[in-house]
Amino acid sequence: MKKLFYILLALSLFACKGKEETVRFLGNKIYDPVYVAYEKGFFGKHNVNVEYIELIAGGPTALQAVAAGNADICGSSYMAIINARAQGLPVIAISDLQSSIGAQALEEFFVRKDSGIDRVSDLKGKTVAVNLVKSSFHYSWKIALANAGMSESDVNFVILPFDQQEIALANGHVDAIGLMHPFNRSARNNLGLKTLMTALDIFGERQFTAHVANSVWANKNPGLAKGFAAAVADAANWIEGNQEEAKLLVSKYTGVSPANMDDYHFQKNAAVIMSDAQYWLDYMKGSGEISADWLNVGDIATNRFNPD
Repeated sequence: MKKLFYILLALSLFACKGKEETVRFLGNKIYDPVYVAYEKGFFGKHNVNVEYIELIAGGPTALQAVAAGNADICGSSYMAIINARAQGLPVIAISDLQSSIGAQALEEFFVRKDSGIDRVSDLKGKTVAVNLVKSSFHYSWKIALANAGMSESDVNFVILPFDQQEIALANGHVDAIGLMHPFNRSARNNLGLKTLMTALDIFGERQFTAHVANSVWANKNPGLAKGFAAAVADAANWIEGNQEEAKLLVSKYTGVSPANMDDYHFQKNAAVIMSDAQYWLDYMKGSGEISADWLNVGDIATNRFNPD
């Protein structure tokens, strides 16, 4: 009987250990170093098992799932993170996912060449596609409109997934679109379309999207959070010197041909850029998007789990 007790106890501890070593990651069909880390065994190197859950919707939806404890980590824009924190949701940015660096804009905005649209101000009364309301692209459009002396009400926003926007624009169903890598290269090579602007034109060289953890989970499982961030850092640094192989690995998860992918760059060690997080927090407060004056940059982002 005592022997049976110890066997059951051992099995129970093994089951608990397996659960503790697993990070539930909500993925999306974008270029993400998580996929490279998984394929190259970097998570195993840091004793982390990743349970990959595919998500079709964008960052704001993923944040709600992570905040509710249905997953541990996802990717989301700083704007969505700030909105979530302003509502009291326990989420925090822990590693780089998307940054406009050098010539890498990542966000590109397109119109038809025959549209007569040459500047943002030409879009008044036109229809603009975004992947999700209160997403990175939605806010990028709002900033661009404000820079042109316009407001959100001057255009008609419609919701379309990234993979449907190019054909909708080409067929004249919408007047302007915004695409993320790797979807933007196809539009860039479409002879009927032209680039209206990029993220670099709108907000310059800045980190604007991060991997986001449930902060309660991360505080209770710092080893897992650090292991995840370390594996992502390894992947980001490996990608820099292995761009072609990385494209092959990412294509397995996005369904996008490597031929349609640009080289991809991350912050060193996939670190969170706290000054950029502060920029977005200042924007969200200054534009009246949130009224949570109590929020500070440490509430929305941290490098505590990053290996650097």
